[in-house]
Amino acid sequence: MHYVQKYLDKLHIPKLNSTPVSNGLKTNNIILYCSYYSFYSQKVLMALYEKNIDFEPIVIDITKGEQYSPWFLEINPRGEIPVLKVNNAIIPDSTRIMDYLELYLDQETTPLLEVSQDSKVLMNVNRFRELIEALPAGVITVGSFFHQHLCGSPKLPFILPVREVLKSGDLTSSKNLRRLAEENPKAKDVLLYKAEIQDRKHDIISNEDEYMKILNVVEEVLAQVEEQLLKQGEDNWLCCENFSIADINLGILLQRLWELGLEDRFWAGGKRPYIENYFQRIRKRESFKKTIPSLPVHLKMIVTSQPPVYVGAAGAVSISVVIAIAYVFKKLLR
Repeated sequence: MHYVQKYLDKLHIPKLNSTPVSNGLKTNNIILYCSYYSFYSQKVLMALYEKNIDFEPIVIDITKGEQYSPWFLEINPRGEIPVLKVNNAIIPDSTRIMDYLELYLDQETTPLLEVSQDSKVLMNVNRFRELIEALPAGVITVGSFFHQHLCGSPKLPFILPVREVLKSGDLTSSKNLRRLAEENPKAKDVLLYKAEIQDRKHDIISNEDEYMKILNVVEEVLAQVEEQLLKQGEDNWLCCENFSIADINLGILLQRLWELGLEDRFWAGGKRPYIENYFQRIRKRESFKKTIPSLPVHLKMIVTSQPPVYVGAAGAVSISVVIAIAYVFKKLLR
């Protein structure tokens, strides 16, 4: 959300280094603090895979609030992932990281911004990138847990019990952020502001009319995407024949909407055939397949994401859910 970013930029936070890096980087020189289930982490992961950049992922368990651990707040006082570390340079925020990979990382890598010599194409890349980045992925995700009747059938990982765990976490997030603010004086201003934003976000999430307004904005953006894909033809990507940063944003967005069960609302069943075809194409792309967690990863996350109280109080239910999911996995993998 851009208004949050503008506020955070004004706070007295240690300046983050964006020094250009020379060639010859080894794997251990590039570290990505991320979560494989974070919408914003997924965009960066796909960009790294698309550009064939070696990196070391350090997974932050956001289901347990590890992004607010004192050690991580030393890396990013905003308590947000993803964060890229290149030698001594620390780059937060998925948009900034993707720009850094393109503009500052001095390597022979596949371009994702300068994908054409045509200025109109480049304008379209930036336009669709910004349109999609402006959509509040977190609100769309958590809001679907509160208004399940507006969605279809959720897919892994957003099935029970994970959906209920995340919904419960949203209800206590503001309180936890205020507690953490008192425990971490250096990050107090940021954490208190994030708590205020969380309160506003929850007001939107819990109000069906407000949530519908957001879904309507998604509808408008995807209408423009469908029109653009119609102009491009089935063999091209969103803005031209070359794959761009706009395609990464769009591909990860469509995957999230599909996981939430919103594909019927937005494109499936012939509603937007060009988006439907595009989604099938991008899911076959190697960088996309590397980015999206596999079935075994889903199962592990479902088991480990449940807090101890939940596991203890509903052990029988948890075990039955895991057994049921394992059975589904076997069916899918045959």
